[in-house]
Amino acid sequence: MPDTTPSIAIVYYSKTGHSQRVAERLAQVLDSEVFALRTPRYGFPVLGYLRAGFDSLRRAPAPLEHPLPDTRHHDALIICGPVWTSYPAGPLLGYLQQQTALPGVVGLMLTNGDHSPPEKAYAMAETELGRPFNATGAIANSIEDQPEAEARISAFASAIKDALAE
Repeated sequence: MPDTTPSIAIVYYSKTGHSQRVAERLAQVLDSEVFALRTPRYGFPVLGYLRAGFDSLRRAPAPLEHPLPDTRHHDALIICGPVWTSYPAGPLLGYLQQQTALPGVVGLMLTNGDHSPPEKAYAMAETELGRPFNATGAIANSIEDQPEAEARISAFASAIKDALAE
C-alpha cells in the first residue's frame, strides 16, 4: 500500500537558535524534514547583528549559501525565521525571492522579540510569495518553552494539515 502521508518541508533561518528550536518542534509535530538556510553575511557577532538590522531596515534580501534546500517534491512548505525591525529576516526574503516552484501549501512561522510584532512581516512576506500563506503564526522569544508557544505551534500545525486536506 503506498504511503499517502503528505510530505512537509520546513526551511528556517536562525541566528540565535530560537527559530531553529521552533522549526524543530514543528517538525516533531508534523513529521517533517528540516532544512537550514545559511548566509555568511551575519557570521560575526557585533558586525553581523548591525548588518542584520541595516539589511532589515532596507528590506534587503541576504545572500544565501547554495545549494538551497530542494523542496519541489514536498506537498507543503513551512518557512520559519525571525522578525527583524518589523520585517522578515533578510535570509527569509532571499529564500522567497529565489524560489520558482513552491508547493501549493505554504506556511510562515515567525519568531520575534516582544518589540517586533509580526503583522508587517506577514504582509511583506506575502508580497514576496505572491499569494496568501495557508497558515501564519508567531512565537515571541519570551514565551518559548511555555504552554502558549505549544498552543501556537499546535494551531499552526492544524492549519497546515487542514490546508493539505482541502
